[in-house]
Amino acid sequence: MVNKLKVACLQIRAREYKDRDKNKENILKMVDKAAKLQPHLMVLPECAYPAYYLSPLLVKHPEEFYQSTLDLIAEIKERAKKYKCYIVLGIAENDLNKKTLYNSALLIDPNGEPIGSFRKSYLWHFDSHWFSTDDQYPVFETEFGKVGIFICADGRLPEIVRCLSLKGADILIDLTNWVTSGFDKKSLTNPQVEYMIPTRALENRVWIIAANKVGMEAKTILYCGKSGIFTPDGKVAKIASSCQEEILFYKIPLEKSIDKSVDNQINLIKDRKPELYSELVQPTNVLPIYSIMKEKFNSQTSTPLTGVVQLQIENNLEKYLQKIEFFINNLLEQEANIIIFPENEFIFPEKGEEIIHKVRQITKNSKVICAITIAEKVVQSYYKTTFLIKSGKILGKYRKTHLEREENNLFTPGDLELPVFQTPYGYIGIMIGYEGLFPEISRILTLKGADMVIWPSKFINDKQINICRTRSAENKIFVACSNSIYLLGSGHSLITSPSGQILTSCLGKTEQASLSPLFLQLSRNKNIIPHTNTILNRQPESYRILLNNISKKGK
Repeated sequence: MVNKLKVACLQIRAREYKDRDKNKENILKMVDKAAKLQPHLMVLPECAYPAYYLSPLLVKHPEEFYQSTLDLIAEIKERAKKYKCYIVLGIAENDLNKKTLYNSALLIDPNGEPIGSFRKSYLWHFDSHWFSTDDQYPVFETEFGKVGIFICADGRLPEIVRCLSLKGADILIDLTNWVTSGFDKKSLTNPQVEYMIPTRALENRVWIIAANKVGMEAKTILYCGKSGIFTPDGKVAKIASSCQEEILFYKIPLEKSIDKSVDNQINLIKDRKPELYSELVQPTNVLPIYSIMKEKFNSQTSTPLTGVVQLQIENNLEKYLQKIEFFINNLLEQEANIIIFPENEFIFPEKGEEIIHKVRQITKNSKVICAITIAEKVVQSYYKTTFLIKSGKILGKYRKTHLEREENNLFTPGDLELPVFQTPYGYIGIMIGYEGLFPEISRILTLKGADMVIWPSKFINDKQINICRTRSAENKIFVACSNSIYLLGSGHSLITSPSGQILTSCLGKTEQASLSPLFLQLSRNKNIIPHTNTILNRQPESYRILLNNISKKGK
């Protein structure tokens, strides 16, 4: 087994279907050029051949490129054997028996033999006009470990990458055609490369290798380039330009086993709680979200002004209560409808009831919903609990279920499962702290109907920013993250929209609240683009592995 995996991402220029012969010639030329770097693995983009835009207006008979595709594959096999490397090729696969086209990735080994293939599962926009979907997520054994493959929009669904990770893949390959728009071709981007793929790498603790195109097809489909290597820490190791055809070369350090824990606080595989995840595999039409998507909002409550608060929590109960009162009264004066305070450490463990009583007193003559997180004592047990308080009454509460390492000796895991609360301002779900790193939690809250997720946290390293944007975009919901500045907390609280945009944010290490109106009706529309719906296009029957308790993974 090699100590460092030498990877070459071949960022090729897009060409029209009619120019597929030139495209084929260029692909082979790029492979020959990349071979000079002596990589162990070459990765080409999605539908590298014959093209991505395969409209019936352009392709009268799909079988007409069938033989030329086979010819290209044969030449790629010869080059894999010649250069002693693995090659992953994106093709339009024509299944003549089924008379069906698939958007496929073919993995070829250094002997020139195909190991296997992956067919795109989550189709994007016009994909479904000519491609069929698949629901298999194979993992392949290679000389450098287990490899999983996904294709472009597949990366928008947390379930697909999670399935590959739970099957043992420590390296994932993303063949993509990230589309974009912009004024300047040198600064093009896409939500996946900006924050979603880094989050996929982090939440599964895997390396992700992504190869994209540059240029344009059909004078309407512009690609953003930016082929990249993403680390298990959710960082960008290396990234290509947004407009140049190039070969991105990088050496990935290989370990016998990648540590699946984050910040030595939580293990993203071992600390999952599959017993709470049953909604992930249930038919969509039996879930609350199916009917809630059709509900209409009351116009008076459909746009709650929501504030995230970050404050320095001192080890003095009186001062803490004074700060809570200051922020609530201040934000009430600014007509806030929802106020969210950050996650706390194990402070004032015997004073939880006093804190809740204080918040109830302050809010009793208003219609505001206040989310406050405390150490809740029940007999001899403590729970880390977020209370929703409205008009002086407790509307509901959530007890943290996925505890962090430092919490295990202090708190008991929550026993209220993952509830969603119906409020005058829509349906609200809650997650706390490092729970936000588990894609299962926000997904389940969405499937239960949440229009927004409240996320009290205390990150010290700004992980919350990309995660917050991803949780919003992948679920088409609002996420309001109130991040602490207590001890080492970095602040940078934020609220994100169903498109993943940051609506409002706070400075770092600063006592502050920041407000934004939330047009919650946007959460009821789960279409990302025509024919691509983040809920209705899921394939829950294929996600069964998500209910497995795979504790042997991760150290």
